[in-house]
Amino acid sequence: MASNSVKPESLLHFPQPPLSTKESEIYEFVLETWPTSAIEVAGHFKEELGSRESKKKASTKYAYYLKKLVEKRLLLSKRMGNALVVWPMKAERLRAVHAILEGKVE
Repeated sequence: MASNSVKPESLLHFPQPPLSTKESEIYEFVLETWPTSAIEVAGHFKEELGSRESKKKASTKYAYYLKKLVEKRLLLSKRMGNALVVWPMKAERLRAVHAILEGKVE
């Protein structure tokens, strides 16, 4: 008799939206060093961060890519002052599973 239930391992594999090369590189960096901000991403990619103007330009450039990854539901974000801080959606899923296992979800 066949079962129509969803297998638990299938819940862990979500379809990945197509990413550009730059988005993939940024996503991999965020997976390795989360939570992170646009300035930290810019520093990783060796952008010029010497002056206030160059920091602003680099932050804007990488915030654009981070927002695209948030729209694709790969990252979550929060504004902290002027900084956009991001972390992987995978981390949030693990937090939810942990809360369920600990019995903290009502």
